[in-house]
Amino acid sequence: MYAVIQAGGKQYRVSEGDVITVNRLKGNPGDPIEFTQVVLLENNGQLRVKKAEIKGIKVTGKIVGQTQGKKIRVFRYRRRKNTMRTKGSRPKITTVSIEKILTA
Repeated sequence: MYAVIQAGGKQYRVSEGDVITVNRLKGNPGDPIEFTQVVLLENNGQLRVKKAEIKGIKVTGKIVGQTQGKKIRVFRYRRRKNTMRTKGSRPKITTVSIEKILTA
């Protein structure tokens, strides 16, 4: 059984026991977290996609850690203008361990 959840504007395919990294979520390591925006559920070969079928399904997990991701470099260059600029940032990410997929 697996589900597709939406968190931080992105979709993730998860099943019980998976560990995923998502954009920063509020909470401390060890805190429980609940994803209610489920897009799809697969159970014994049957897909449930419609809003009426998915209503009430939740995915629960636990926050493993809060950290920073890899550095993203942005390079800006204007030809013939002798202008170059490099910027960088490290996005903040949350590691989540998926515990259960609760079906209605």
